[in-house]
Amino acid sequence: MTAETIKKNYSKLGASLIEKLYSDDYLSIGGSESTEVLAGYAGISANSRVLDIGSGLGGPALHLAETYACQVTGLDLVESNVKEASQRAKARGLDDLVYFKCGDATAMNFSPGTFDVVWGQDAWCHIPDKGHLIASSARLLEQNGTIAFTDWVETSTMNDTKRAELHEATASNDMATMPRYCELLENCGFSVIELTDISATFVQQYRTVIDRLNGFKEEISNQFGSKIYDIMMAKNGAILRGFEDGYIGGGRVVARRK
Repeated sequence: MTAETIKKNYSKLGASLIEKLYSDDYLSIGGSESTEVLAGYAGISANSRVLDIGSGLGGPALHLAETYACQVTGLDLVESNVKEASQRAKARGLDDLVYFKCGDATAMNFSPGTFDVVWGQDAWCHIPDKGHLIASSARLLEQNGTIAFTDWVETSTMNDTKRAELHEATASNDMATMPRYCELLENCGFSVIELTDISATFVQQYRTVIDRLNGFKEEISNQFGSKIYDIMMAKNGAILRGFEDGYIGGGRVVARRK
């Protein structure tokens, strides 16, 4: 999936529609509840220096800063997301703790050992070179630093038709599997300390997304046209079927750099 495809999917309009279906500030389905669960496993505290890769509209970063008073840097490929997240941080008086930067996760230029925690919330499925992502994360973490993320993952073999359908619906053509993530982490000197299949949770959360979309039918159709609503329903319906049929799912992973 090219950078241009991601930018189109998460354009200002695209992001606003996704946020409407998912949760305020979030382009990931778990919202602040998932952030809080992951923060517990990651050991977030006021002393944490966090890099949120794929920070979107700022949901996780804003929640972490507001809840734990920690320093968070958000990195996102889409300039309009970075601008919006920065405005939200300023409006909430969090701009002394949170900084958002536009950049590519496969070309990060932070100094080695800058962060205690590298964070991701349902965003890394869009990053094509996951080996490079994990290796770069290791470089940016201090010794004994933590990588903590949730992500959409492949959970079953797909035929070409199903794979193409889900790639189109999710704007991701390179989902990893949980074993693949473990392999990459271990090869880069991490010890995996938390590995949980959260696919059943994703199914329930996405059923809620579809319920919300049904409830917004008139509003979205009136504001953007019935064609936009139909496209949204087709894509999100395909994603729900992918979750329910076990082709894709969710994983929570926490690992520590040795």
